[in-house]
Parts: sequence; structure tokens; C-alpha cells
Amino acid sequence: MTEVSSKAEPRLQPMVVFLSFAAFGVLWGLYAAALPAIKQRAGASDSELGLALVAVGAAAAPAMLLVGRLLDRWGRPVAIGAVVLFAVMAPLPTLANSVTELVGALLLFGFASGACDVVINSLAANVEGESDIRIMNRAAAVFSAGLLVGSLGTGAVRAFGLEPWTLLVGIGAAVVVGSIALRHRVPQRLVSASSSFKRPARLSRLVVGLGLLAALAAVVESGVQQWSAVFLEEAVNAPAGLSGAAPGVFAGSMALGRLAAHGLSKRISDRQLLLLSGGISCVGVLTIAVSSNALVALVGFAVAGGAISVAGPAVYGVVGRRADPQNRSATIGHTATIAYIGLLLGPVLVGQLASATNLRTAIGSLAVVSVAVCVAALLVPRSNNKTVRQ
Repeated sequence: MTEVSSKAEPRLQPMVVFLSFAAFGVLWGLYAAALPAIKQRAGASDSELGLALVAVGAAAAPAMLLVGRLLDRWGRPVAIGAVVLFAVMAPLPTLANSVTELVGALLLFGFASGACDVVINSLAANVEGESDIRIMNRAAAVFSAGLLVGSLGTGAVRAFGLEPWTLLVGIGAAVVVGSIALRHRVPQRLVSASSSFKRPARLSRLVVGLGLLAALAAVVESGVQQWSAVFLEEAVNAPAGLSGAAPGVFAGSMALGRLAAHGLSKRISDRQLLLLSGGISCVGVLTIAVSSNALVALVGFAVAGGAISVAGPAVYGVVGRRADPQNRSATIGHTATIAYIGLLLGPVLVGQLASATNLRTAIGSLAVVSVAVCVAALLVPRSNNKTVRQ
């Protein structure tokens, strides 16, 4: 958004970014809480589900590399197209009747999710870069709130004996209509036509280092979140209606954590924020692993979610503010692609360890990754090279 095609065209407003994060969060929440039903319908074991979930991250990574560059070049059509694509693909995993079908559905889901993810984060980064107003944590909090609403919606639908796909199809259709209706609120062009990714040495090291940090945080986030409903049903014998609350509690605490981080970022550095994120999430993960009933497990989900939630937005905020404006979306795409390694590894790591040991041990192992987040936080610069308004 350094330039737009017409001077009369308004700048992208934060509210549009918040709406895009909300839609993405609701659809993800609907999907995440439906995983036990997806697992049952496809007839997948813990190990098979863990391997199938690799497809999400595997397909998302190339989508992010591609869409980040396309967004820098073409702007609005790519942004609206990515959101619409995800809304259309989101119900597919809930319709899979076999493990093979599930893998195919998750590949499509993952590609669309990656495309939408890099678009909404790029839009938030552009608002920060062009207006000097920080919105990344607040936007991520809106995503988490949407995730909470979606997961609770799926839990309610399952409690009434209905299939989760019905809600996903309905909400997906609403997102498509809303995206088309609001398309002119997104600038036709976000930046100049050049889409080459300029990588000065300092920025390149920052992208790689912080991308790896975000990947570690994503291992914890995706590993806990995507197995949370299954953990409640299988490890503590919670009923189906209550199991849907697990990703909801996790998402709700993420929203609160990110709102708190927005305030904390005025007082402490990004490095200190990430150290707190890794340390507190370690406590939450261990609480989940040793829980003997649903209430204790939900407390653990809340602590882990609230703590680990701040890592991703902190990373994207630092990288976005330091990026060349002409290549900001591509830079976010590169960082997000590295981070998605964590989304790929998290669910499969839990699934494979659960198959070899048990689900409690598998979840507990993520505490080690939380400690690694603390160590990696030392890579974060002590201060930003650009001052922005809070």
C-alpha cells in the first residue's frame, strides 16, 4: 500500500483486516472442533490422522510462497480470491469417508488455508508499515475469537447430533458473499508492480531466524490445538459436546493473550515477550499432560493457548516493519512458509508419539519445544529499527 492505482482510492482500513481475520478464525474453529468427527468418519487411527494432518502444512507452504508474491503484484484480486478459496475448501475434510479421501481434502484445505493466511497477515503488516499503527496482535486476537466461536458452534452442532459439515458449508457461503460485497474496501494495488523479493543480508538473516522461532511456536500451537478435542474425548473421557470446548478454550485464551500482548508491547521488548511466551506455555502443556479430568485439562489449554499465542504476531510484526514495502507480502510469505514447518510437524509429532507411547506423553513432549522458543527468542533484536504507534 505504498501506492494505489488512484489517489482517490482509500487506504486499507484496520476494520477490513479484522473482518478477514475473523472469517479465517471462524472457519478454522469449525474445522478444528470437528476433528474427532472427521477422524471417526474417515476411520483413521491416531497415527493415520497425525500423518494425514501433515497434508495441511505441506500444501500451505508452497501456497504462501506463491501468494505472497502474487499479492505484491496484483493486490485485490489475489486477496479476495484467497479468502473465497478457503471458504469453499474448508468443509471438505468433514466430508471424507476414508483416510485417502481425508488426505486429499486436507491437501486442498491446507493450500487454501496457507493462501488466506499469508494474505491476511500481509494486509495487517501493510497497515502497520504504512500507517505506523500496530494492529497485528489485535488482528490475531480477532482470529482467536473467531476460532472460539467456530469451535463452540461445532460443539453445539455435534451435541445435537448434527453433522459438522452443515455448519461449515453455511458459514463458508456467508464468507464468500461477504468477501465479494467488501471487495472494493481492499485497494486494487497494494504496492508497485515489482514483485521481486529483495533480501538484504540483515533482513534475510532475520527472516530465517524469526521464521524458525515462529515454527517452534507453531509446533506447540498446532500440536495442542489440533489434538485438544481428541485429548478430551480419549484421555479424560469427556463427552462429545464438551470435547468441542477444548479448541474453543484454547482459542479464547489466545485472543486474551494477544490483547494482553498488545498492551505489554508498550512496556517490554519483543524479546522479553517471546521469553514469557515460551516459559508460560511450557507450564500449560505440562498441566494438560498430567490432567486427570476435563476441568484441569481445560485450564492447561487456556494457559498454553494464552502464552503461545503471542509468538506468531510478534514475529510477523518485527519482520513486516523491517521489510521493503515493495516486497512486504513476499517477505511475510517467506517467513510464514518457514513457520508452517511447525504447523506441519506439530500434529504429526503428537500423533506419532501417541502411537508409540500414549497421548499424554505426546502432548507433554511439547513442553520441550516451549523451552526451545525461549532459547530462540534470544535471536530477536532488542529494539525495532522503526518506531511505530501502539
